Formats: sequence, structure tokens, C-alpha cells
Amino acid sequence: MTELPAEVDLTAEELVGRIKGDTLTVTINRPEKRNALTADGYHGIKRAAMIVADEPALSFLVITGTGETFCAGGDMNAVGNDDRRWDSFTDAYDVTPFETLGKIPKIVVCAVNGTALGGGLVMSLYSDLVIASDRARFRVPDLTRGVYEAFIAARIPQRIGTLRANHLIYGNDWIDAAEAERLGLVGRVVAHEALAAETEALLDRVRQTGPTARAAMKREMARALPAVDVAGYWSSMGTQEQIEAFTAFLRKRPPQWSVNSERDAFVHTRRPAWMPPASISEGNENR
Repeated sequence: MTELPAEVDLTAEELVGRIKGDTLTVTINRPEKRNALTADGYHGIKRAAMIVADEPALSFLVITGTGETFCAGGDMNAVGNDDRRWDSFTDAYDVTPFETLGKIPKIVVCAVNGTALGGGLVMSLYSDLVIASDRARFRVPDLTRGVYEAFIAARIPQRIGTLRANHLIYGNDWIDAAEAERLGLVGRVVAHEALAAETEALLDRVRQTGPTARAAMKREMARALPAVDVAGYWSSMGTQEQIEAFTAFLRKRPPQWSVNSERDAFVHTRRPAWMPPASISEGNENR
């Protein structure tokens, strides 16, 4: 059997890939940007997943981060990065690694060392096992960015229930590690200093199960999951709403949402059913 290298080039500066035994560990190492991923970074995680899927000697992909953040999602300042190594133009519809994590026949583990939001949270939703530091915090900020996050919509209600998912998605609240475990967003919470050791202990328990049976179990459980509306996700990019949201975020101001007036004529015909005539007249004068 071919001996695998200890270090793996994942074609992204922010990713450190290391193989030890049957495990490829990917560490997101960009603490100055809260471990936000560039397009290269997202592609690198997908690359790691495919390496683990291909190699007979590898059984696990572990994703973790450095510092106080697991992953803050995609870096909105790096969209036009001319130094990227991966052609994100031609693979636009397949830009994210999320579905790949759920499809490979090997076990994917998120060891959440700190803050997880956006794409960081999504990676955990498409992983098979999620173990979190007691310092971890979670949030779904995508709607505040004007993005229809189809990957979250397709998984988080199944994970924690629709009503709880609604509170996270629409309420935009932070939750801590203990609450995430109570809701079922993570499988286990451990002391921050013990995260690496507890992750390895978890893998040791999984190693007692049959690899072929594990792959079949993962495949069968995935059949019950809803398809992801990737086309809808992509269509929410580049809209006026999304551009306004990103601009507001980068300029550190509240977004100024526009009101859709495409149905004004239709709505006007319905107002007499509930509005006082005087109000309708005043509204017409102000148009």
C-alpha cells in the first residue's frame, strides 16, 4: 500500500492538512479573519473530502479551527481575490463543499473549537459527527446578508425541528455550546482544553465499527434527507437585496431594505376589502 504523506496541499493558504494514521485533519488557520474561508478555502475542504473518499487507508476527515473561532463562513472581502488558485467561475454552482461532506462514504467530523456561523455552521450540518468545545457559539446570520441559505434550510429543521430552526434563522440569535447540544445541533460538548483528545477518543469508538457497514449506513440515512435548492441559493447572489446587505455589513451600518412594488396594482384592488375609504384616498394622493 502506498505510504501517504504527512502534509497535504489543499491549495488554500488558510488550510493546514495533516494525515495521521487513518485520519486527515484540516485546520482552518486564519485567525486574523476569524477563520473566514476564501473561495480557495472552500474548494480546499472539498479537495480534502475527496482525498479521504479515494484513499483506502483513510477513514476520517476531521475539520477544526485555530484560536477562538471555528469558522465565520465565507470571507466577503475576498470575492474578487486575484490570487486565488481555484477557478470559482466555472464551478459556481458547485462552489461549496457542503454536499460533498455528506456524500462521501467516509466519516466526517467537525471539532468545533469556537465560534461557528455561516459556512462554519453549515459544515457541521453536513458532517456525520459534531463535537464542540464548551466555548463554542453558533449563529445563522445569512438572512442579514440578503442570502437565501438553501443549505441551512435543507438541513437544520431536520436536525433540531422546524420551530427551533425558525428562531435561529429569523431571530438571528447566538446560542452557546450547551444550548446547541440541548437542541441537537451538536452531538457532544467537552471542555475546551480536551477537544482534541475527546475527538480522538470518539474516533477510537467509531473504529470499532465496520467500515463497509458505516458507509452503507451513511448512504441510507442520506436518502431520507431533502434535496438542496442549489439553483435557488445561487439566484440569491448578486441581487439588489444581497448587494445592499453586503455593502451595509462592510460599511458597518444597518441595511436599507427596498420594498418590492411589483404587485402594487394588484394590492390596490384588494385594499377596499379591509381599508377605510378615506385611507385609500389619502394613499392615492401620496403616490
